[in-house]
Amino acid sequence: MPRLPPSLVRRARHVAPELATLLPACRTLLSARNELRWLREHVEATTITTTATTATTAAAAAAAAAVVEGRRRNLLARLCHQRGRGVPLQYILGTQPFGHLDIRCRPGVLIPRPETEAYTCHLIDLLRSGELLSRPPAERPSSLGIIDFCTGTGCIPLLAFESLKSEVESLNVRGVDISPIALDLADANATYASSRHPRAEKQLLRFSRTDVFSDADIRALARERWDVMISNPPYVSRDVWNHGRGQLGPSVRKFEPLLALVPGQQLPLPPPGLRPEDIFYSRLLDVASILKPEVILLEVGDQDQARRVAGHCLEHAFCADATVELWRDGPDLTPSEDEQVYWNIRTARHGERVVPVKGSGNVRSVLIRREV
Repeated sequence: MPRLPPSLVRRARHVAPELATLLPACRTLLSARNELRWLREHVEATTITTTATTATTAAAAAAAAAVVEGRRRNLLARLCHQRGRGVPLQYILGTQPFGHLDIRCRPGVLIPRPETEAYTCHLIDLLRSGELLSRPPAERPSSLGIIDFCTGTGCIPLLAFESLKSEVESLNVRGVDISPIALDLADANATYASSRHPRAEKQLLRFSRTDVFSDADIRALARERWDVMISNPPYVSRDVWNHGRGQLGPSVRKFEPLLALVPGQQLPLPPPGLRPEDIFYSRLLDVASILKPEVILLEVGDQDQARRVAGHCLEHAFCADATVELWRDGPDLTPSEDEQVYWNIRTARHGERVVPVKGSGNVRSVLIRREV
């Protein structure tokens, strides 16, 4: 990472010492100003003020207010120092917006990304409209099963559940993960959401421990019907994790969980045409062969991985009667003139196949829609 110009640091320090503290992480004065504003709002909202409000004399009130103000300054300085060292802002503030929800964030659990939010919202819109599922219109609003693998904070199933529960009478949404830390946080997020928006009797939102690579765990899930299967799995290569190439910044590698980002070295080797970092996609398609969802949506890391995963999907037995589509970061946006709307994907058995590419931005997810 390039060094900050001394003149920029001097300008920041002249405006406010906290800005200079934030610059190593924010890199620009505008970004530092925004984050300082959010941190100040957070400090104001979380600092106890009862001492000042219950004082009986003006002098006592002034003294109490000074104590509170001192606490706020100290807390703000501490939080700015943490952020300047690269601690993600979401871990400091404790939340990240995701759709219309505020998702709680904690160290040890992957922070929800705006790109994940974008494709989740688009998927929900398509489920609402009936464009994705092939069931007759009379059946669409009555029941729906959605399962999310590698759920992390639970942001994807939570947003799906909260967005669809007013329209789907029998709604069964589950998020699964192997991390106990992630499941604890997902449960906390679900509890907070349900306290604000109660659910109906036939509507279930659950989180449970599941090892994607355990056949027994998958057979247990197969006892229920799943129409839609989603996953933002670990997809970063160990080389990128170790050396920080691509879009993976030092803050992510230093503070966010390896387990959620990089496939474990103990996992099996992927089939031909895939790389070690693609192993979850191969396994998830095998899982889909058991669960038999009608729609699958898988997040990918970059364009090259999207090509490999799409090619593998086109050759997998589960996708024999399925269509494959790629979504960009903004799947609901109009592509720019230089963005391709179709890709030619080379496969070993079927030659070149044409795959639609939807939206604008970097390619972010693979949609599989099975004909049932």
